[in-house]
Amino acid sequence: YVELRTGPKVLLRDHKSTDPQYCTKKEYVETIINIMEEFERKDQKRYQHELKEKKTTHEFIRLPLVPRLIVSVDRSGTFDQATENITLAIEMFQSGNNMVVGVELGGNPTRNDFRVFQPAFETARKEGLPIAIHCGEVSMGSNDAEKNPALLKAYQEAAAIIQFKPDRLGHALLLSDSLMDTYLQQNPIPIECCPTSNIMTLELALHHNGNLIDGMKIHPQLSKWLEIGYPVSINTDDSGLFCTNLTKEYLLVAKAYDLGATELSDITMNSIEHIFDPHGETKSRLKIDVSERIKKMRAS
Repeated sequence: YVELRTGPKVLLRDHKSTDPQYCTKKEYVETIINIMEEFERKDQKRYQHELKEKKTTHEFIRLPLVPRLIVSVDRSGTFDQATENITLAIEMFQSGNNMVVGVELGGNPTRNDFRVFQPAFETARKEGLPIAIHCGEVSMGSNDAEKNPALLKAYQEAAAIIQFKPDRLGHALLLSDSLMDTYLQQNPIPIECCPTSNIMTLELALHHNGNLIDGMKIHPQLSKWLEIGYPVSINTDDSGLFCTNLTKEYLLVAKAYDLGATELSDITMNSIEHIFDPHGETKSRLKIDVSERIKKMRAS
């Protein structure tokens, strides 16, 4: 299962044309959806073919990948641009297209403020779209008494995001302990953790000769989340930019925190609870398929 994210864009149809024509944001998203639908069909056929060709019962065949789309809002943009993206997501979601499963706010965490865009996300929620908000990506104060203006703003924005109660939080790696203890311990919001991305952006491996495992060990939050059983999923962020994949991310976390098959299985199965499934068609199927695969792998 994969949730891809993209912000709708207006692009040139043909860069070589002397008469430039542009696609609309809707055409941009429709093109991505068409490719995702084609891939899903082909991968399902690939899986069925490999099942028929399987030589032994011990052979593990990759399960068919289920792709879904989250429409993203760039916090560097304007409120009007955010509203346009979310309106498009709502339109496609309500048209019966099962590929669009949510919206999110991401981008440069030093630009703008979630509260600027909050009314647009309230509309998305009202229309039934799940929401993810990137949060706690910059240093912040511990309470409203913080004297440093930048740290105070970061704290107050993070508090506003948590009080908004999105369906998931992105990163959240620099959340203050006071926010975790006051709000999230009692009413947890699942967190999307991106290990390699976090290590790179915080330069956690800088003093360990670039060793990702040592860098992972000093992640500001993940050890605590795992210890208390906080709902967290392991993700890749931008797999191309960070040269990673989900297997590498799980292996990194396993080596850094000495996790075994039981812990990794629990993280995987619990992550399925956090997926965006507003159409109610994916989560139950994934639970069955992934749990059966885990049982077979552990028994082999």
